[in-house]
Amino acid sequence: MIPYHTGYLLLVAIINAFLPTVQALGIAEFVNRVERAYGDAMGEVHSMEGWHSMEGWHSMEGWHSMEGWHSIEIHMVLAPLIILLGIVIFKQMVPSVTNLVNASAQNRLKAVLRNRFMKKQAVLQYRYIEDNESCALIYRVCGNVEDRYWAGYRTVCSGIELVIKCAALMGIVMQASILSGVAVLAVSVPLFYLAYRTGEQNYDLQKDAIEIKRRYQYLSRILSDRDHAKERTIFGYAKHIAREYDSLSDYANQKETATLKKRYANMKSGSLTMVLLAVIIMLLLLPALSSGKLSNGLYVGLVTSILNLVQGMSWNLSGIMQGAADLNAYLHDVGVFLNMEEKEDAATEPCRIPGFRVETIEFRNVSFRYPGREEYVLKDCSFVLQGNKCYAVVGKNGAGKSTLTKLLTGLYEDYQGQILINGKDLREYRYGELKWMFSAVFQDFARYALSFRDNILVGNVNEENEPLLERIIEKLELESCVQELPRGMDSELGKLEKDGVDLSGGQWQKLAIARLLYSKAPVNILDEPTAALDPKAEAKVYEMFWQVTMEEEHSMEEGHSMEEGYPMEKFTILVTHRLGAARMADEILVLDQGRIIEQGTHNALIGLENGLYKEMFDNQRCWYEA
Repeated sequence: MIPYHTGYLLLVAIINAFLPTVQALGIAEFVNRVERAYGDAMGEVHSMEGWHSMEGWHSMEGWHSMEGWHSIEIHMVLAPLIILLGIVIFKQMVPSVTNLVNASAQNRLKAVLRNRFMKKQAVLQYRYIEDNESCALIYRVCGNVEDRYWAGYRTVCSGIELVIKCAALMGIVMQASILSGVAVLAVSVPLFYLAYRTGEQNYDLQKDAIEIKRRYQYLSRILSDRDHAKERTIFGYAKHIAREYDSLSDYANQKETATLKKRYANMKSGSLTMVLLAVIIMLLLLPALSSGKLSNGLYVGLVTSILNLVQGMSWNLSGIMQGAADLNAYLHDVGVFLNMEEKEDAATEPCRIPGFRVETIEFRNVSFRYPGREEYVLKDCSFVLQGNKCYAVVGKNGAGKSTLTKLLTGLYEDYQGQILINGKDLREYRYGELKWMFSAVFQDFARYALSFRDNILVGNVNEENEPLLERIIEKLELESCVQELPRGMDSELGKLEKDGVDLSGGQWQKLAIARLLYSKAPVNILDEPTAALDPKAEAKVYEMFWQVTMEEEHSMEEGHSMEEGYPMEKFTILVTHRLGAARMADEILVLDQGRIIEQGTHNALIGLENGLYKEMFDNQRCWYEA
């Protein structure tokens, strides 16, 4: 994926790991050579005849001796000085290059990983989308994925660097004093383990903080988004939401502060322990220095390198080990995410079945309950729908109406019983075929921040049919809306663009229905997309929809179809708990407690004494009467 970036970072880590050892040896060689040069020069001076007299000292021969000493000194210490200077230059130059490599790597990872993770999200089984725990994990895993991966790799490289650095220095130390090396290991191993355990605990705290952050960011959108501006002003709930936001924000900050405090406490305790260990090592090395087993230069070099190592470990050890624990926990979550079950053919485009038309849709003893729930939403539900008809599925809120559409469109497959299309089990159709077969507008329909034109064209991504587009806009009475837009159908909608235009709720709903009609699917499903409208406005929108649908079918029957393969007969399934539009359907199905309890025309059902449909319609009659 990014071999050059990762290779560079690993190489720098390995070089950095050996620098303290090289530095220690360089300092040792420098000190030892200075001692030798100084000792040799002093010996020559002491042996000179003129040393005992001031005249001899000031003689040219004495000066030549001193000049010779200076030349010997410079010559002898030049090599270690060059090594030490090279270390300094390396430490000064590498960070700047590393910053450029980091930026480049993160950009590359963003292009690759985000694309991969988004594709994975796009093909997940629908049940994960409606499960809070799964949604929280997906949010946790997919947020700033490139930063998490690159930070994790940098942590691994830092860990490798630290281990090699300690091992190299301890190798030198143990040659002089085995006891010193044992002492380092006895203290370092528990510190590594403690830091790692703290990292695991911190990740758990961060998980809670991230989930809380997700919630208060939603409240932040309520307080700032334009979509909520009118209700914010009318209901005056801003202070209440702000208090809730502050409460959640404070709680999240407390979690993060607790994490930082624990990390800082471990860092400082580790720092003090390592400083004490460094002092002990210095004392333990003194006998080796006295016995000559350790030269003065090597002692000075080791002490300098150990102090530098202690300073680095006091700040880095805790961070590295906690980063390793964080990476391990994060990768575990990534593994769970990547192992989430995928929907077969979820990413495929709608696949038209040549010559196919939907003649019957049958639910045969279908029972279904949502994952993690004990109660059934549908229980032994059975009914048959015939082709070329308009059906309305009605019932009280919570009766399971929307669940019917989710099962019919293939969003959930783990139901009991059978769903048959033209006598063939729904599960035997490819998902791409179901995508072509059904088009739906839901209550929470999407409002795309695209152009007016593209908001409709996404209903059929395989082609662009301008005459059909214009006819749908005309029949849904959206022409006046288009004329008011600054650039007509090419005007950007929403708030992403600076000149983006927002539409009214009714206009957005008509746009969603236009998208459904443009799809040219054999089965249209309207799952309460007009629930936000008043009953009379809702009935008006549905009346317009029926009119467009009937005119399209009539024009095709007369041979005026705009495209070969356009379905000659169309299902329309309307799902609603309000009955004004249901009267226009050819047949009405009444759903209650997971079963169809009544089925027939409006006139037939309204004549049933003690019938649920009659009761609901009588209760809503005043909504539709002037």
